[in-house]
Amino acid sequence: MARKYRPTPRTPVAPPAAPLPAEILRGPADFAARLAATEPRTARYALIALLSSLLSGVAYALLVRQAVNLAASLTENGPPAFLAHVTNVFGGVFLGVCSFLLMWGVAHLVARREGRAAEVYGATFSVYPPLYLLVAVLALLLPAALPEQTTGSAREVERAALRAAAYTPAATLLFAVTFLGPLVQGALAYPAFLRLTGDRGRALAASTLPLLPALLLGVVGIAALLFNR
Repeated sequence: MARKYRPTPRTPVAPPAAPLPAEILRGPADFAARLAATEPRTARYALIALLSSLLSGVAYALLVRQAVNLAASLTENGPPAFLAHVTNVFGGVFLGVCSFLLMWGVAHLVARREGRAAEVYGATFSVYPPLYLLVAVLALLLPAALPEQTTGSAREVERAALRAAAYTPAATLLFAVTFLGPLVQGALAYPAFLRLTGDRGRALAASTLPLLPALLLGVVGIAALLFNR
């Protein structure tokens, strides 16, 4: 009696793994090619954008800590310095998250769904964590000199301390990261959008239109240092 043929069950093929966000720094086009083979996930690289935002707030808070402490010591019945430090950290987080959402939203309007704007711009935030960590280390190792004015109103002393902090190496690096960071993100995003959309015009628009609003948010974040320099 002939045996009945039983087809061998097929082993399910595992879906391709998404590239790590930092891989966009080595090759944006290759990163996009690997990303295109995966299922779209809007929040895939949101964590790296959140980490970058947190580190930006920490770096800024460390830079201005002396000014905050001096102002708090001269203010009677005012909020404690710790609360101001926490506010500075969360201010950086808020502005960083807003920057990510803004870049994603603007790019999505022009690159459309196949552009995977949330994932592309989320991955570009990989450029920031080591730079913000370096700013934080410099702020800790090379603190600002004492301000020229240490008496008077709390506001005057705070401005003098901010002026002293604004000329430190850490502040100079923070200014460079703030102004050049969005340009680097755009340069990384363009090849990725070009590979994903196949359209130079859409890729160019998606990688340039979000830059100015993101830069303005960055300036807001460092305004206290920038305008006291």
